[in-house]
Amino acid sequence: MKNERPLAAGLRAALAHRRLALVLWLSVAVPAGLVCTPLGRLTRLFDESPFRAPLLAGWDSWAMLSWQTLRPGEWGVLRALFVATFAAALLIQFFLTGGVLRTLMTGIPRPVFRRVVAESAALFKPSLWAGARYLFALALWAGLFVAVPARLLHKLAENRAPNGFFQTAQELWVVVVGLLVYYLVSLKFDLARIALARDEARNARGAYRLAKKRMKGARGRVLAVALFWTVAGLAVQALFTNLGVRMNPQTGAGIFWLVVVRQLGFVVSAMARVGFWASLIRFDEIRRDELAPRVPAPLPWEIPPAEPAPAVPA
Repeated sequence: MKNERPLAAGLRAALAHRRLALVLWLSVAVPAGLVCTPLGRLTRLFDESPFRAPLLAGWDSWAMLSWQTLRPGEWGVLRALFVATFAAALLIQFFLTGGVLRTLMTGIPRPVFRRVVAESAALFKPSLWAGARYLFALALWAGLFVAVPARLLHKLAENRAPNGFFQTAQELWVVVVGLLVYYLVSLKFDLARIALARDEARNARGAYRLAKKRMKGARGRVLAVALFWTVAGLAVQALFTNLGVRMNPQTGAGIFWLVVVRQLGFVVSAMARVGFWASLIRFDEIRRDELAPRVPAPLPWEIPPAEPAPAVPA
């Protein structure tokens, strides 16, 4: 819609493109599902241990700590599996983002999966270069604006009372400025990917140039959009996590329904992700219209006279 605001466009897209959200959910669920079989074998010893009953009766920190202490090898393999799963899901999400953006721009609700994969493959190379620029920029600006000042504040806090002014300032600086740098660099990367998906730029360099132009003078507006969807995503996860804790399953059927509830939470989170991308696309459209050169209205003496109407034969 022409006069639609970014948040309204995002909410509408989150509800309208449920199939697109399912594609994003699959990109997380499939790598996690591949881990279930080795994970079950690794936790078989836990099922036969005395720690199973206390944990199923309710979360027992001492039982979990004892299991970690007595079975360090199994926990090491578990951590490696979780890291591999997270990395695989992150790479798949990175790959699919270009297809998700182009699908949202077309507004066609189906077919989704084949379109997303095809468009993602077409945009993978420029997106990869844009991702490399993003990592470099994030490391550079985080080092200059977060790590260096935090190091100076840490030096000033030495040989002083704990929890003093400089130590508190260091902690606040790392959190607040670190998040600000992360959001600004990430949003520029996101807008660059939107430029690539819209074919406004042929490579990552041109896409970043457009993203910088669109963000200039509107950083507060785009930050508000990103913060809204961040809070929405965290609220969804908190809601479904709290629901899962309250379920406290103690049987196989209870565990099954717990998994169903958690996966439903991931689907709703994927819908929030779709809404975020749709809001950014709408923000980019608004900024493109605002920055477009305006043609001045012609002066009265510049308007050519109207041609006389042809005579109608009697």
